[in-house]
Amino acid sequence: MSDQFTAHRIDNVLYLHWARGAEITHPLAVDAARLLEGLGEGQILPLIVVMGGIDGLTLKARMGMNAYRGFDRVALVGDGPVDEVLAGFAHTSATPTRYFTSEDQALAWIRDAGDDREDSAA
Repeated sequence: MSDQFTAHRIDNVLYLHWARGAEITHPLAVDAARLLEGLGEGQILPLIVVMGGIDGLTLKARMGMNAYRGFDRVALVGDGPVDEVLAGFAHTSATPTRYFTSEDQALAWIRDAGDDREDSAA
């Protein structure tokens, strides 16, 4: 595991918590994705990403995240306008993705099977 992120699985939902101040590069994003794949044990599961205070996200990391299709849907959770701007890359994601300011709201959206799976917004 990295000092830049932690990951775990609870009730068939994957969680990725980025460390405050993390600069997300493509290699770091790949490391996180590999760990999440292992936690998923071959299943396509939803993911909650807690961004809270990351310092940056490289273009190559953004492109890789948007192209990756290993998750059912992705909820990005941030704690302010900087996180919301950084999450803006997700509007072109291949996976339904939304931005939230609380983990409870993110989990409710993840769990809502009746929600439109084609709806992607940051």
